[in-house]
Amino acid sequence: MTISIIIFIAYILILVGIGLTTYLRTKSSSDYSLAGRSNNKWVTAISAESSDMSGWLLMGLPGAAYAAGLSSIWILIGLIGGTMLNWILVGNRIRIASETYQALSVTEFFEKRVHDKKGTVGVVAGIAVIFFMIINASAEIIGSGKLLNATFGLSYHTGIIIALCVVIAYTFLGGYMAVSWSNLFQGTLMFFTLLLVPLAVVVKLGGFGPALESLYIQSPSFFQFCNGETGWSAVSIIAGGLGVGFCYFGMIHVHTSFMSIRHSAEIKDSTLIATVWVGITSYCAVFIGMLGAYLFPAIADPEQVFFQMGADYFPPYLLGLFAAAVMAAVLSSVSAYVIVASAAVGTNLIKHFIKDIDDAKIVKAERISVVIICLISFLLSLKSDVVFSIALLASAGLGACFGPLVLFSLYTKNVNRIGAVASIITGLITVVVWYYSGLSNYIYEAIPGFIFSTIALVIGTAVSGGPDEDSVKEFETFKTALKNNKSTK
Repeated sequence: MTISIIIFIAYILILVGIGLTTYLRTKSSSDYSLAGRSNNKWVTAISAESSDMSGWLLMGLPGAAYAAGLSSIWILIGLIGGTMLNWILVGNRIRIASETYQALSVTEFFEKRVHDKKGTVGVVAGIAVIFFMIINASAEIIGSGKLLNATFGLSYHTGIIIALCVVIAYTFLGGYMAVSWSNLFQGTLMFFTLLLVPLAVVVKLGGFGPALESLYIQSPSFFQFCNGETGWSAVSIIAGGLGVGFCYFGMIHVHTSFMSIRHSAEIKDSTLIATVWVGITSYCAVFIGMLGAYLFPAIADPEQVFFQMGADYFPPYLLGLFAAAVMAAVLSSVSAYVIVASAAVGTNLIKHFIKDIDDAKIVKAERISVVIICLISFLLSLKSDVVFSIALLASAGLGACFGPLVLFSLYTKNVNRIGAVASIITGLITVVVWYYSGLSNYIYEAIPGFIFSTIALVIGTAVSGGPDEDSVKEFETFKTALKNNKSTK
């Protein structure tokens, strides 16, 4: 146990060290919110995907595969497909657009894209981002409490307090630069742990054959694409898995990674790195869940299957490494959610209500926001213990609120202030009502949320007279910058 504790403490110290190092390089609001647009292709890709996949990758997804078996393949398709399309359709365009419109956050880009002098879009988008990022962060904090309780016997509350203190330390100090470089480290740790653990366990078992045979005898439906369901139930399983892909176009924290890359030309390489990272890690997570159903048929909490596998099949002194891997998944996301939410506070709320505020004061306000947002997330994490469902709800909210607006803003001139606000509010209301009415048991809330949000954007823009002349001119400037970028590659 002593060696495990030392390994885990070393992991924590590395994160704090990254925070201290990047603090010295954080001089402006651009540095704090976007790492000064200095991230290379590896940092961008792995930071984006480790923050996207989060503790859900090591707890929620294996837990889902443990319960659902091969039918979780639809989630895999949604994850990999959504990741790849988001990088291809959004990555390069939003990087160029953010520079053309001189925006330091995605929400600030929305405001400038529709030429909203009143700041309504920025305020509404900022509030929605803060709301869903806090929910996302609380889901991950739940995972940290579970982890430290299982690993070191700490109470659930003590575990989440430790996780929050670490996140506050390096995010408060180094901002997005600290988040990016710490996520490169944590994403690499997650990748190799997820890859090697199931391989080592299968070797120890002498192959996967006995597990397959035993699971099939217990439940043949475990190896069916729809878990033995037919009709509407089967459609619901497929739509729910594929629906995860709809969320990606609204993943503001991932888009922030796109905006932070130093050269838009590197997006192409980052796309390949990110897709391979997601494909391998998510496949391994599902494999761990299905293998866990054979090894631990009576486990109390399926979301603990990864850690249980590590504890039972590896030497005790490696527990610290497994704890670090799971905590890496948790903290990589919490820090990204918190820094994106704090950027929304600075660029949308503070700038809107306090005119002509200087960079130093904005950075100070964002640092204070980091602490406040973490504390609110802590309070919410006391109320639930299921990572998977909360993470899916928050992802659906982001996809519905911002997915249509991101795509319309980047691909067409036909969007204005009224349409943008209508889209965000409609997406938010649809997802929340759909989830709490129980309709999400039939169709994942991201799908109707995305559809109704798109309809609201189109109708809202049309009935309010369409885009104004200034926003059309600025969009043409963006299109020119996009063409020039292509011609220089």
